[in-house]
Amino acid sequence: MLQAIREKAQGWIAWAIVILITIPFALWGIQEYLGVGGEPEVAKVNGESITERVLDQRTRDFRENMRATLGDSYNASMFDDETIKPRVLQALIEERVLGDTTTDWNLRVSDAQVRGFIATIPGFQQNGRFDPLVYESAVRNRGMSRAGFEQAVRQEMTVQQLRSAVSDSTFVTESALATRIRLQDQKRDLAYVVIPASTYRDQVSVNDEALEQFYAANADRYRVPERVKLSYVLLDAAEIGKLVEVTEPALRQFFKERRGDFVAREERAMRHILLAVAAGASEEDVAAVQEKAQQLLDRIKGGEDFAVLAKEFSEDPGSAGNGGDLGWVERGMMVAPFEDAGFALKKGETSDLVRTDFGFHIVQVTDIRGGSDATFEDLRDEVDSAYRKHEGENLYFEYAERLAETAYENSDSLVPAAETLGLQVNTTDWLSRDDRREGPLGNPKVINAAFSDDVLMERHNSELIEVGPQQAVVIRVSEYEPAGTRPLAEVQQKVREDFVAEKASEAAAATGKTALQALNDGKSMADIAGENAWRMEQPGPVERASTQVPAEILARLFELAMSEGKPNHTGLVSADGDYVLIELRGVQGGSLDKLSVAERPLLAEQVSSGLGNSQMRSFIQSLRDEASVEQVSAKNE
Repeated sequence: MLQAIREKAQGWIAWAIVILITIPFALWGIQEYLGVGGEPEVAKVNGESITERVLDQRTRDFRENMRATLGDSYNASMFDDETIKPRVLQALIEERVLGDTTTDWNLRVSDAQVRGFIATIPGFQQNGRFDPLVYESAVRNRGMSRAGFEQAVRQEMTVQQLRSAVSDSTFVTESALATRIRLQDQKRDLAYVVIPASTYRDQVSVNDEALEQFYAANADRYRVPERVKLSYVLLDAAEIGKLVEVTEPALRQFFKERRGDFVAREERAMRHILLAVAAGASEEDVAAVQEKAQQLLDRIKGGEDFAVLAKEFSEDPGSAGNGGDLGWVERGMMVAPFEDAGFALKKGETSDLVRTDFGFHIVQVTDIRGGSDATFEDLRDEVDSAYRKHEGENLYFEYAERLAETAYENSDSLVPAAETLGLQVNTTDWLSRDDRREGPLGNPKVINAAFSDDVLMERHNSELIEVGPQQAVVIRVSEYEPAGTRPLAEVQQKVREDFVAEKASEAAAATGKTALQALNDGKSMADIAGENAWRMEQPGPVERASTQVPAEILARLFELAMSEGKPNHTGLVSADGDYVLIELRGVQGGSLDKLSVAERPLLAEQVSSGLGNSQMRSFIQSLRDEASVEQVSAKNE
């Protein structure tokens, strides 16, 4: 996730969009630079200042928004001032330029529109409805008046009017759609040959002078990032359970109370016929129902089909239509007389008449599952394990509180906390800010804490860090190493490997370029591959998103233009140092006719949205070019 943000949030426009994820969030602080003077300035837009205080506030707001959005994936190093302040400043400049344009264009938003929008903000609602008291409190807690907040909302809504007016004005023609789909769904006929660098490794000459020169020229390869070694105390409910003292009486009581957790509950598939007896019925009426039920029972015992009789005579509306089927029944689901009768039967047996408050039942058991005669002795190991798990979970919160308190009170060491709880102090190997590993120490919250000022600079124990379900850790930095370049003596073997790999790759590339010239002179790829015993692949027509071809080859393939009536060729050095000869044999464009009726409007919307965004970017750039924008403080650029 973080890598995606790093790759995509490069332009200031993208960062501005992120900052304006929600209008209320974007608005906090707007009032701070409206009419405020006499403070250090970071920029002027059309003569109006953007103060350093506003920039700092908006930077903090953005950082906190990203922290809330990313949760455990938040990496503080990506959002330091040096990284994000310039982009936040550009977003503020854009806001001001757009705000001035709305004034010049005389755009307006009515009071009713402002109030309507505010009423939809979840933070101002109670039980799904706008609550004026919640609204008043939230605005007041931010140090704003209702009038100031509503003016800020009005300003942002007006800017949004402008954005919509520009980006929504685009339209897509049939020709544009056809062009888009022709390029988007284009297929290219590919063949390629791999010239392996490994075949040239033995030809590389290595000496100390060459390695020293290579190391000096590539020193950045051997830099190590800022890193730490940690001491830590891990609190895990499962491990606490192993420390619990177990007694035989406690285990037996645990088994007795939770027998159903160890032995599958007995269930019976039952069906019944009910002849109902009305509440308050006379003895004569009861006797009549009983006689009718007995006749049905006799017919069942005489071999007639139970389900057929149930459908015809049963007065239970829930089961009669299913031949009296009640599904799987376990104890506690039915009234006692019915349940006792059903659980006394064997599979396939039919009960005598059973009287309940509902009437007379005929019960039949069609299947039995579950149940066990296993004793405590048979299941002792399982009971012991479950008991320890149960007790460990119960003790976890007590241990967690004690660990947090002891680690805080003895902030210069983890030993007192570990000894108090009977736990161990463990250590890690080197960890960097970008370190990602399995297990509790791979949790981003641990890395963030390790490089925090309190833990790294002050060398205090961390707070208790929750790293999993009933699993927590307290850490401290035991060793610290700033970023730097490792000496040649320490990395000599790695330097040697890199040197050989690079020279072998260069030799493969030199051979490849000679072969590429031969291809361009008319020699066939198959002949060149055969003469040199090189591997040739012919995947045929491939799409832009194909996964059957390495991405680097695919990207280069779609950069090539098709030569008139003949293949086109190029070459590249792959990520692993091999040289790849690429042959484009033909191009087949996508066809709009292949899109379904449902797909066409979706494509049109996608194309229109892209055009709208592009148009908006151009519009904003033109406004900036025309505006008077002066970035005053170089340190924030």
